[in-house]
Amino acid sequence: MKIIVFFIGFSFLGNFVFANFENAQKLMGKSDCLSCHAKAQNIVGPSFQDIANKYQKDSAALSHLAQSVKKGGSGHWGDLPMPPHPTLSEDEIKQMVSGLLSLAGQEEPEKRVEEKKSSILELQNATSEDIGRGQNLFQGKIRFAHEGPSCIACHHVKNDAIIGGGILAKDLTSVFSRLGEPGVRAILGAPPFPVMQTAYKDKALTKEEIFALVAFLNDADQKKLYQRPKDYGMGLFLSGILGAILLMLVYTLFGARRKKYSVNQAIYDRQMKSQ
Repeated sequence: MKIIVFFIGFSFLGNFVFANFENAQKLMGKSDCLSCHAKAQNIVGPSFQDIANKYQKDSAALSHLAQSVKKGGSGHWGDLPMPPHPTLSEDEIKQMVSGLLSLAGQEEPEKRVEEKKSSILELQNATSEDIGRGQNLFQGKIRFAHEGPSCIACHHVKNDAIIGGGILAKDLTSVFSRLGEPGVRAILGAPPFPVMQTAYKDKALTKEEIFALVAFLNDADQKKLYQRPKDYGMGLFLSGILGAILLMLVYTLFGARRKKYSVNQAIYDRQMKSQ
């Protein structure tokens, strides 16, 4: 009996010690996990490394994380929720989580620094033309190559050069401060949100479009304190008044030569004269 218990315990422990992260990562690649997470870098969600380090002393980590993957959750790593994954089997989820937990204690700070430096360098090379193109893509002045909807339909950015945007989704003025370049790029490249997934289904953004949008959002975030968007309130009101006056003039001109009496009256008058 002791041998059986020992074997079961050893097998359960083996899920953590001998789990293969590379195999787990392949399974994750078939789902949407890698859209928000990376091995050593924070993107939209925390890195697998950080998750493993946080839960390495939790004996129930496998169960807790498996439930989070299956049913989704929020509040553990910030405001952004993790969507549920009902189509993944329990075995697939356990393999993913076990592989993730095997990273505990394998911190890779140098790799994180290098990835961050690479991202910063790429954005520093962005030109004013790149930023302008991202701005035009955002507000729909330039159509996306695969004809996806413009960002401004649902989002707003505080910027002098563009009109007010939609309020169906988050204000993106400070999105770069919240998520950083990897997070913004990841969401644009593989949207984790159901509404975005539907809107951009078979209409994925190109690498060039993503780069331009990232450059624009980074620029907008850096300059947000100096932006004073135009107030369209009074201008829109005066435009409405002017439009109403013009319409009245047009109707007056077209209606000046209209008949003042009915056709029946003219027929009646002719008949009376003939008698």
